[in-house]
Amino acid sequence: MHTLMNLRRGALALALSALASLASAATYHIELDTASLVADYGSSGWIDLQFNPGPGNTPWAAVTLSDFSGFGDAASAQLNGDVTGSLAGGYTLANTSDWNDLFHAVNFGGKIGFNVSFSGAADPTEKANQSTFSVGLMNSDASAYLGTTDASGSLLQLNWTAGLVADQGTVAAAPLLSTPTLPALAAPVPEPETWAMLAGGLALLGLARRRKPV
Repeated sequence: MHTLMNLRRGALALALSALASLASAATYHIELDTASLVADYGSSGWIDLQFNPGPGNTPWAAVTLSDFSGFGDAASAQLNGDVTGSLAGGYTLANTSDWNDLFHAVNFGGKIGFNVSFSGAADPTEKANQSTFSVGLMNSDASAYLGTTDASGSLLQLNWTAGLVADQGTVAAAPLLSTPTLPALAAPVPEPETWAMLAGGLALLGLARRRKPV
């Protein structure tokens, strides 16, 4: 009986630990559904991606972008501030200047997607300011932001807060002043070991359910 109870407790702890890892994931998949834009704006436009520090004391941080879909001609990309990389190898935006911006051509009519991974220095004081990653879309001549009336032009924003340990900060969605009319999704992407941990915990729970005390 005690063995069965211990098995259940261990399985539950493993599953809960995996779920906690999902909740604190530092990699997110961003997806924008642009199907509604074609009628008014044609088949192409621009995505405006920024990663900027807060005022005052903000520890070093960076975002790495990868796994792109719906992106257009890479030759026309504009990199401003501390932005490096390529569409083929991924882009990195660091918060070392006030304005760090990747302006890239995209195709309208389907879904635009990419992964964003956060990293950064530790903050032993736990009092430093956040850095903000923002996503916006613009029309083909870059004269207007699309899908939002927010003053920032953002469809969504994610705030990175440094933790006590390097690369162990937290990510939270920042509220916008207005609700975007264009569907925008930011979903955590679990690491492979997190999936394995969750699967292992669920498997143990299933085993514990099947076992009957004697």
